[in-house]
Amino acid sequence: MEASTLLDAHVQAKRIYNLLNEVMDVSRQMAEAMDRDDQVAIQMLVSMREEPVHRLRQARRALKEQRDALEPEAALRLTQLLNGEEAETEAEAPLAAQIGANRRLLEQVLELDRVLNRKLTREKSIYK
Repeated sequence: MEASTLLDAHVQAKRIYNLLNEVMDVSRQMAEAMDRDDQVAIQMLVSMREEPVHRLRQARRALKEQRDALEPEAALRLTQLLNGEEAETEAEAPLAAQIGANRRLLEQVLELDRVLNRKLTREKSIYK
């Protein structure tokens, strides 16, 4: 796979990481607002979280489009890297490391989201 392809994918993966951090920050603020029972802040933060989530979808779509534009062999390797496989070359290492960091942060975001969802919806939680 070409170095420019790996660099482009790495840039998108880094963008995803930054957006996940943004979602995490807003989610933490939402948890604090829930602890204070501040309904106005909760509503405001719920709507604030929509923008980075929307941009996350766009970044993921850009990665998919990049992958779909590649030759089949390169597309398969990029898919493997994006799914968390280890780097096989030194050139793949930065992307593989970033994907691992993204996955860890996503797990933290999802866990916080479960907690927030249960607090907000109680018995109607989507995580039942």
